[in-house]
Amino acid sequence: MAKSTTSTIKECKPRTPVVTILGHVDHGKTTILDRIREADVQSSEAGGITQKVSVFTVQIPGKNHEITFVDTPGHEAFDLMRSRGGSIADIVLLIVAANDGVQPQTKESIEIIKKSTAKPIVVINKTDLPNIDLEKVKRDIVNNGMQLEGFGGNIPVVEVSGKTGAGINELLDLILLVAEVEGLKDNVELPKGILGKVFILESVKDKFKGNMSSTVLAQGSLCQGNWFGYKLNGKLYVEKIKGLVTEEGNSLCLLECGCGGKIIGLSHLLGLGTEGYILEKGETKLLESIYKKEAKKEEIEELSIEDFFSSVDKKDEEVGSLNVIVKSSSEGSLEAIKNTLSKIVEDEYSVKIIDSGVGSITLKDIEFAMLSKAIVIGFEVPIEAGVSDYAKKNRVLVKTYDIIYKIFEEIKEALVTLSLPSESEEEIGNARVRAIFGLSDGSTVLGCKVEKGILKRDCKVYVVRSDEILGESKIKSIRINKDQVNEVRNGFECGIQLTDQVEAKEGDEIYCYKKV
Repeated sequence: MAKSTTSTIKECKPRTPVVTILGHVDHGKTTILDRIREADVQSSEAGGITQKVSVFTVQIPGKNHEITFVDTPGHEAFDLMRSRGGSIADIVLLIVAANDGVQPQTKESIEIIKKSTAKPIVVINKTDLPNIDLEKVKRDIVNNGMQLEGFGGNIPVVEVSGKTGAGINELLDLILLVAEVEGLKDNVELPKGILGKVFILESVKDKFKGNMSSTVLAQGSLCQGNWFGYKLNGKLYVEKIKGLVTEEGNSLCLLECGCGGKIIGLSHLLGLGTEGYILEKGETKLLESIYKKEAKKEEIEELSIEDFFSSVDKKDEEVGSLNVIVKSSSEGSLEAIKNTLSKIVEDEYSVKIIDSGVGSITLKDIEFAMLSKAIVIGFEVPIEAGVSDYAKKNRVLVKTYDIIYKIFEEIKEALVTLSLPSESEEEIGNARVRAIFGLSDGSTVLGCKVEKGILKRDCKVYVVRSDEILGESKIKSIRINKDQVNEVRNGFECGIQLTDQVEAKEGDEIYCYKKV
């Protein structure tokens, strides 16, 4: 019987779950991880804030299981994990401080989690502090789109204290339970000659050990001395792995699927999101074939300027400004471009230059644009190899120009497009008025119960009685009990105030719309 030449069938065995952590700054992400691995990393970080990517695998006491944790200084790593296939991070912990509740980065984290296939667990930290209202914190989380257990949803929530260790064992048990329910297996068929696949989180240069790359093994296994192949700026490289160490610097002989560590001695500092392969032989031929197949599979039509601004209009109803990153060939032209762009205003829209510099358009420019929903403009500069494909894949608009006034023409036209009113509206929810409350200032609060979808602050509403529209307005504020919220979902009761007075009465219906 002829042997297969296409793939290596791997044994379907359970693999280590990969857990990443999101949340607002100073809500205790690293303190919780310190408690889990009985270390004290946070005290060595500047200002107690995470400054670099950390990836480590811990053995759970009393259990024959390991968990890999990824701690990052922001959301970039998790967002890239999601965009590069979704299979790297299995579980995501949303850390919320009990004394601080939902904050801006908490909301950003929730939006990222919604787009991910990773299973979320909400972790309420700092429960050892006095005068905290855990139910209020949970309601705030629910009102921002996380459907928690106990509130009609299925997202588990656990209360912990990173400081005292209370609830940490319960959190670890919950992670292992979620991993077991998901049935995580290292069961991917790898191409013949490929032993594993690696996801790079960060690379740094150590003065004693040289280049060190923090990594998670996405598939297969990895040993010291294996051949490692990767693509950088359009070129293929195959090198021997000189060493493997843990986050703490202890030597490793083997990394298995789902585990994290550091690769020592690669020739280049590989950036966040770089994917590489563990090879049986030190040849580029197989590597070239793999990357060609991936490129064909991931081929995406280039984003047009019309598509970009159309998507901005739909997603950001109150945009206000257009975020722009500018790269130019000289300081003189850079200042001229920035000066002119800053003066372009159309209706309520203007240009906000969030970053600029002299030189080529790099991967860092694209990553920053992804985070800030910006476009990248280049004047008389090249785009570094591989960066254009990365931008296309992640739907980042990159425009290069050789004629300076063309920049201003296109941006002005784009702002005109943004300032045009939306062509249509989409119903997102409706509620029924159950009570009317008059306030001392003469305004009215409508006590409602949401019967379908969602009501959102600042969205347009129509008040309807017996299929006739009494009036239209916008939602000025929403309260659940005494708590001010931005939105309220199906099944919840709330009180709403409208920007314009409408003579509503008990039994009337309120229909909420958003622009599309």
